[in-house]
Parts: sequence; structure tokens; C-alpha cells
Amino acid sequence: MPGKKVSEKTIRRLSHYARCLRRARVDGIPIVTSKHLSERCGISSAAVRKDLAVFGEFGKQGSGYGVSDLLENIERILGTCAPPGVIVIGAGNIGSALLESGLDGTGGYSYSAIFDNDPEIIGKTIAGVTVQPVDELREVISEHGDVIAILAVPPGEGQNAVNNLVSTGCISILSFTLEPLDVPDGVVLRYVEVSTELDILTHSMKCRDLP
Repeated sequence: MPGKKVSEKTIRRLSHYARCLRRARVDGIPIVTSKHLSERCGISSAAVRKDLAVFGEFGKQGSGYGVSDLLENIERILGTCAPPGVIVIGAGNIGSALLESGLDGTGGYSYSAIFDNDPEIIGKTIAGVTVQPVDELREVISEHGDVIAILAVPPGEGQNAVNNLVSTGCISILSFTLEPLDVPDGVVLRYVEVSTELDILTHSMKCRDLP
């Protein structure tokens, strides 16, 4: 049910299921089983059934799940039926790459604005989105309401960017800079930890070679 508090691990798995279901819908597959979701997402069938059972019965035992119905229910649980807009702070290499790669297949997320403080970059268009000056950040957030802000600024500029976002009322921030950043209570800050993922992959490779 919407609003039910669940663990972050469960939310991560539900997001995996949603991506798999969108792909299945594009492929014209009307029904999926827990085994199908398990294989596509790399999650055990038991975990799939347990996750979905938390929120009610979405399919019949042995008959599978209707792709469209299950996806709709998962998106309702995640709150992504009408996802917030996504803005990017920093129009350098990372920020530009994010816009150019787009957010297709994410269930409705889209980049609504990008900001920078470099006069030579402001006014340029990246993937159809015009780079705006940081001074216009408050106005844009006020216009869009709830947004998720992605930090793609150079090292050393993260905290100033965070402070600026917080002052505008933004409460959800995803940072591509790994420098420690401080946020007040009520503001959620997460990091894109590429180095951690590399460590995990390296560990898996090393463990493969252990006797």
C-alpha cells in the first residue's frame, strides 16, 4: 500500500522489478513469474515473492503476475506514478553526460533544468535543456515544487552548492562528488559511490580465485 514504510533494500529490489517489468512490457510480454523476475534481476524467487507479499496479492499462485498491473502497483508503492522533476547543478562533463544520456526507462523521471555559474556555459543547450544561471535556482524550484537535485560540480564546490539548494527548500540531493557534505535535518543526501561499487566488484573477482 502507498506510504507503507519498508527497508531501503526492499525499495532497491522493487526498483529492479519495475525496470524488468518495463522491459517486459516493451517486449510485449503480458505475464511474468517470480522466476522470471528472479532471473532478470539477479534476486532469488523466494525474495521476489516475499517482497511482493508485503504489499498484498498481485498475482495468483502458479499463474504469474500481469506485467502492467504489477508495474502499476510497484510504481504506486515507490511513489513514482508522478515522479518529481530532476535538476542538475553543474554543466561540466558529468552534468552534460547525464542530460545527454537521458532518463528513458526510469518510469517517468526527466531532467527539467540544469544550472551553472560559468558565463561561457550559461545559455548553451544540452539535450534540449538550456543551461541557466545558479541565480535562477530559487525561481525554478519554486515553479516546479518538489525536485531532486543532482550535484555534478567540481571538487571543493559541493558544500556551497548544497547550501544554495537547501536555502531554496530542496530536500532531496544526489551527489556525484564524494567530498563529505553537511545537510540539516529533514534534507536527504545520497552519494553516487562509484568507488564502493568498484571495491565490491574487485572483492568478487578476488573471491572467485580463492580455494
